[in-house]
Amino acid sequence: MMNQEERDGYRFIGWYIDPECTKRINPGGKLPSAITLYDKWVPILYPIHYDCHGGINSRRNPRYVTVETGLLRLFPARKRGMRFIGWCLDGERIEYLPPHITKPLTLEAMFCEPSLVRFETNGGGRIAERTTTDSGLLERFRPPMRLGYTFDGWYLDERLTFPFDFDMPLNESITLYAKWKITLFRITYHLDGGLASRMNPRSYSYFDLDIELLPARKKGYRFLGWFDARGNALDWIRHNSIGDKELFARYEKEREFECTPKIR
Repeated sequence: MMNQEERDGYRFIGWYIDPECTKRINPGGKLPSAITLYDKWVPILYPIHYDCHGGINSRRNPRYVTVETGLLRLFPARKRGMRFIGWCLDGERIEYLPPHITKPLTLEAMFCEPSLVRFETNGGGRIAERTTTDSGLLERFRPPMRLGYTFDGWYLDERLTFPFDFDMPLNESITLYAKWKITLFRITYHLDGGLASRMNPRSYSYFDLDIELLPARKKGYRFLGWFDARGNALDWIRHNSIGDKELFARYEKEREFECTPKIR
């Protein structure tokens, strides 16, 4: 008869006389001269030991596996003030338990200090140093401000080549670098049926020199000037101005002069 060692990961239960293995052979009974016997095996439960080094294991991690267990995801352990890096099996870092396990396992939790993140804002407002969460992520926060510029993201290098993503886990302390682009403010012209000069700009920046706004034209009317929504005259956009502008053209109807004949 077959024995337990002949099938790795299984325990031999016994011999049966039916293919479904529901009728076990009677060791003391008399067998017919010709009979087919069926062997029955059950998977062996192998325990998993988790060495968390003072941390707390996830309740979602399995306690036992068998040779029939498929690929299993491992969930992180937690340790106060530390960041979980991963599980280690036989000196190799793993994220999943491999299939077809045929022995007890010991998994070791790996932790490290939270990463320190410094910020070079490149002319923007100062951002204090921050540390990553237990999962190694940097929590999102309000970006710095810089007059005349729009914040265009954090980068991993001074040349602003490799962008940083807040979904990116950090395994070491780093410095992030701010990228900026000049802010362009919109200029909207309300012409009241007139025509604007094509030389009037559609946008401007904080750094532009004084911009003279050229008059609009409307047939039968004289242009009086540009005004803002409050009624203030605005024929120039001054250097170091900020904000979108809405300009309203005002006109005055031209007078019609009639020629009166002279009396002799």
